[in-house]
Parts: sequence; structure tokens; C-alpha cells
Amino acid sequence: MKKIAYIIPYFGKFNDYFQLFLNSCKNNPTIDWLIFTDDKTKYDYPNNVKVTYCSFEYIQKKFQEKFDFEICLKRPYKLCDFRPSYGYVFADELKEYDFWGYCDTDMIFGNIRKFYTEDILSKYDKIGFFGHSTLIKNNKKCNEMFMNSIDGKSIYKEVFTTDNGFSFDEEFHNSINDIFVANNMKCLFTEFQANMYRKTSDFKLTKYNFETKKYSIEKKKKNFFVYNNGTLIRYVIKENNKEYLYIHMQSRNMKVKTKSFELFKIIPNSFDDFELSELNNINHVKTKHFNMHYFRHRTKNLIIKIKKRFNHAK
Repeated sequence: MKKIAYIIPYFGKFNDYFQLFLNSCKNNPTIDWLIFTDDKTKYDYPNNVKVTYCSFEYIQKKFQEKFDFEICLKRPYKLCDFRPSYGYVFADELKEYDFWGYCDTDMIFGNIRKFYTEDILSKYDKIGFFGHSTLIKNNKKCNEMFMNSIDGKSIYKEVFTTDNGFSFDEEFHNSINDIFVANNMKCLFTEFQANMYRKTSDFKLTKYNFETKKYSIEKKKKNFFVYNNGTLIRYVIKENNKEYLYIHMQSRNMKVKTKSFELFKIIPNSFDDFELSELNNINHVKTKHFNMHYFRHRTKNLIIKIKKRFNHAK
């Protein structure tokens, strides 16, 4: 079995449902997560999640030592642009693994091996194209792929020396995906995940359209997710249920109301207790609590726009 490790440098306080994330990692015991963080909150870390407590300054130095030019890594969020270099920077920590990856923590994993089979791992160099979860084959060529050019133009130095965000870790805007494709590497870009649309209080899935290079958003549906001992299934009223690799909450504010971390329901703003007997009549399952997600999102965007206009007017 091919060995997999996800690298997560995270600085600041983890979200309120981080323990649920950790438990979803625990239920994937053949995969490891290597976390570097300054959050020393007491969590029940499973054996396959290995934590290194360190400062952001330590990580800044670790990255700088790998490059012969001055990098710009002033804030933790900028690490997103450096994700494609994790295999190169964390080479010592990843020696025993066949694949390494990066992922967010505002998510709950389902059964990873059910989707990332040995057959898939044998065929592809890169699996996934989002920043919230991607795997890359652990060899010198793939680990240094971020340094390669597209049409004779090198991208990574501009990305690594500028404080602006480039989304270098995802999508197709001169990103690591474009570099892998341009260099004829074998990539699997199938979406196995449930990616939540962030501009609504409801749960609506959003998917990337490779033809239009835009996102499509499904129509409103009465739906909920059930996490059951490592399996993640979405139930939609009057439709067939479907299993997913993971659910990505897109930084939603979520309340942890469940007492069980092995069996619970996921609805737009809450992780709730759930009984499997409720599946006998899913029409009566509560799929939503009142929440302010949409209004918080719109207010936040409005404040950002006002600040930009104010700064521009100076």
C-alpha cells in the first residue's frame, strides 16, 4: 500500500470543529497528517496525526533556507502559495512516503482510500486541483515541478517574492496545475468532494467547469450529510444518496452540537446528533437551523469594499 502524508503548517487558533476534523483523520489510519502549529490547545490527536509545535518564524526560516533568493512570507495565509513546494521544503519529513499532499482544516474527510485507490495512485503524478486537498507523487521531478516554466516563463519566483495572493496552489490561473499539465504530467482532476458554495446560508454544491473555467452552483435542495465512522454520505430529498471523499465548509461558522464524534449529521451551520433510524424517513430530518452565514458574508464583503474605496480615495 502506497504511503500518504498531508502537510499542514497552521498558525493561529484552529476552528471550533477541529477535533471533528482530527477524528475524520483518525478514521483514515493508513494515512498520516504532519501538522506544524503554534496552537497548543489540548486536542485528542490520533496516532496518525503528528504535531510539531513551532513558531511561524521557524517556518519562515525553514522555507527561506531552501531558496537562494529572498522570499516573501510575512503572514501565515501566504503559505497557500507555497504549498506546491512542500514536497521540496519538507523533503526530510516526507522520506518514507509515496505521496504527499496539502489540505485545509475546515473540512471533514470521508473514506480517502475508497477514492484514492492503489490503481489511481499508481497511474497519476498529481491528484486534485484545489488548495483544500491535493496529492502529489513524492519524487524529485514532482517535488520540483513548481520551479518549471510555462511557455518559457517561470512563475514561482514572482509568487514567492510577492506578498499578494496568487492562488498558486489551485485552479488554473498560472498555478501548479498549469505547470503539471504543460509538462505532460499525469493528473487526475476528478471532483470527489462536496465543496460548499459560500455565498448562501444553504448547502449548495459548487463544481468547476473546465470548459467555461467558471464554477457552477446547484439549485437549492433539501439535503444533509451524515458522517458515520469514517464514511461521509450526502442525503438529498427525492434523490439518491451519494458518498463523498470530504466535505469542505468554505470557512463557514459551524457549531458543534453533537455528543458523538463518530456518528453525526452535518447541516449548514451545525454538527448535530443523529440516529441511523432517522434515515427511515429522511423527509422529516431537520436540515437547517436559522443562521446568519449569508448576512455575515455580505457584511464582510461590504466592509472590504468600503475600505478599498476609502484607501483609494486617499
